[in-house]
Amino acid sequence: MSDPSKPKDEKEQEPRSPDLRFVALSKIKPLPGTYVKDEPRKDYSGLIADIKKNGLQKPVILRKSEKEDEFQLVDGFHRCKALEQAGMLEVRADVYEMSLAQASEYRKGHRDKPLMPVPGKLVPYPPEEPAKADKAPEAPAVGDEELPENLKIPLTKEGQPETVTTMKVANIRPFEGHPFAVRDNKDMWDLVDSIKKFGVLEPVMVIPHKDGGYEMVSGHRRMRACQLAGIENIPVIVRNLDRDEAIISMVDSNLKREEISPMEKARAYQMKTDAMKRKMGRRTKEEIAQDEALGIKRMNADEELAQQMGESPATIQRYKTLNKLVPELQDLVDEGKIPVNTGADIAQMKPKEQKVLADAIQKEAKVPSGTKAKELKKESQAGSLTTEKIVQAVAPTKREEMPPLKVTMLEEDLRPFFPDKRTTIPDVKQGILEGLKLRQTVMERQKAKAAAGKTVKKAETPTR
Repeated sequence: MSDPSKPKDEKEQEPRSPDLRFVALSKIKPLPGTYVKDEPRKDYSGLIADIKKNGLQKPVILRKSEKEDEFQLVDGFHRCKALEQAGMLEVRADVYEMSLAQASEYRKGHRDKPLMPVPGKLVPYPPEEPAKADKAPEAPAVGDEELPENLKIPLTKEGQPETVTTMKVANIRPFEGHPFAVRDNKDMWDLVDSIKKFGVLEPVMVIPHKDGGYEMVSGHRRMRACQLAGIENIPVIVRNLDRDEAIISMVDSNLKREEISPMEKARAYQMKTDAMKRKMGRRTKEEIAQDEALGIKRMNADEELAQQMGESPATIQRYKTLNKLVPELQDLVDEGKIPVNTGADIAQMKPKEQKVLADAIQKEAKVPSGTKAKELKKESQAGSLTTEKIVQAVAPTKREEMPPLKVTMLEEDLRPFFPDKRTTIPDVKQGILEGLKLRQTVMERQKAKAAAGKTVKKAETPTR
């Protein structure tokens, strides 16, 4: 029987079969040495709607990477992108043991030959493991409030069906260094109303915190909405992720928001690429030599993130550079007063120079142009930037000090002075200018006459 408290258009999901493999999207990497020809689509709404209605009918094809717990995408680029946009964290997948050459050949050939068999060996799932008794960990407490001793919070193993449980909101703390603002705006209050009416439809994801309790990974807005709604408990999925995995998952889930400020994006990109670099580790000379022998060019963290976001590596780098701005200038970027490209140039100035610029901007109510920002950056890097040059970059121009005049006059005001119906607009302009010149001549004569009168009067004044 369907739950009347749920929206009518929400489809109840059937339990997932334990024999199906589900892989976290954050663990799927591009196939080395190849570049995806398909650009990410601007709109995946049709594919998302089909997946929500009918489920993912065809699993994506993955190659088992040489790195532990990592996979490489062979087939299913758009399905993965659609799931990411839909806020999903996992995808149904078939994992194969195959060489890079086999994976590359299949990737290129199966589009023209849909029935082309997948090369390599399918990795069995679930893997055969010796039976052992797993004991679910007790939920650690936060603060003075402890959870009941009989409350077990099961950890969801990667690739296994989700285990959803309920947890007190008070036992969950925000993610440390969370770069996204949670605002009590109209959208938040709409979410509060929805949760009051239907409940929290999608569980949040948390991880155990080292100091006790749990830490939010995905679901900060839902948690805040529950607090505003006075709801004490929230459905959760508990994951056992290391710090870098948690950072990547947190950033990925939040980058799907409709409204993200430039500085939120800058901080998120920095956090994710730092985590990706730590996960990649330093490659050995043997690994580099092997890649060169195979003609493989591996992407760095910026290139990989750029491919995931559908942006260029240069754009990713520009956003990350914004983190070097002083707080006053970061605020101007978020307010839209300083464009991202201009901000990235200013960010390469020394902090003291940025402070001077921020003060000048506040005084003049004007920001430097993109060209001026590049000049300031070059001067700073050359060590020749002075306070005077910084102030001059935002000083008003002569045109701004004396803005052009634009006067609009109605026909009914002008017609008495130009009664001839054959009068043209150029005739009117000429007549007005002649009248103004005559007025100017009269005013100059009056001014000269007044000055002469003062001179005569001064000369007639007797000296004492």
